[in-house]
Amino acid sequence: MAGKSALLRQTALIVLMGQIGCYVPAEHALIGITDKIFTRVGASDNLSRGESTFMVEMTETASILNNLSDRSLVLMDEIGRGTSTYDGVSIAWSIVEYLHNQKEYKAKTLFATHYHELNQLAEDLPRVKNFNVSVKEIGDKIIFMRTLKEGGSEHSFGIHVAQLAGMPNKIVLRANEILHFLEKEKHKNESKRKFDAVPKASAQISLFETDPKMKEVQEMLGKIDINTISPVEALLKLNEVLNVLKK
Repeated sequence: MAGKSALLRQTALIVLMGQIGCYVPAEHALIGITDKIFTRVGASDNLSRGESTFMVEMTETASILNNLSDRSLVLMDEIGRGTSTYDGVSIAWSIVEYLHNQKEYKAKTLFATHYHELNQLAEDLPRVKNFNVSVKEIGDKIIFMRTLKEGGSEHSFGIHVAQLAGMPNKIVLRANEILHFLEKEKHKNESKRKFDAVPKASAQISLFETDPKMKEVQEMLGKIDINTISPVEALLKLNEVLNVLKK
């Protein structure tokens, strides 16, 4: 409602207009040459193909990521919203890291999201910058300023928008009550476990760190000298491993 999606569309139109030699709505604009404009905006399913809204979103995003160039403009709006919160945050986070860490193609990217956890990426990735469309709060009312300012936003105004849309007051009040409870629980958990525990992109997850059976298999494999073991002994060891896994 603040205007994130409008900003993305506006950017795409201005770049396209400048690319073909049209005037753009600015006193001065340094745009550069763009060979491709990729957009992942809006939500729709594809019933004829049996594809959910999320599947369509992922298919289009995959197409963008597989066809990047160094002069591409990428506009992504709320990637990951079509699935559960944790899945959505994880996918969005990973996509931002992928776009940033591309060595061959450093495409210019605008990535709009409601996942406030992604604010942290500006601290971890040097070329990521956070901006938000400012909103002024006056009591329990809000005014959309339609102004882009630097820095990430710490919360959304979905309940306020629901109220503006004419949602029954009883629902709005109950939603506010639930929101405050969930935020309190989140802060309580964060005081015990900081969100910066998210593994860095280069971290490798061990296959043996959770299952005790796999731990035992790891110890067995660690004792094998592959330079001296015979084929028959290897088969016997493999049989031992299978017996451990069947326990």
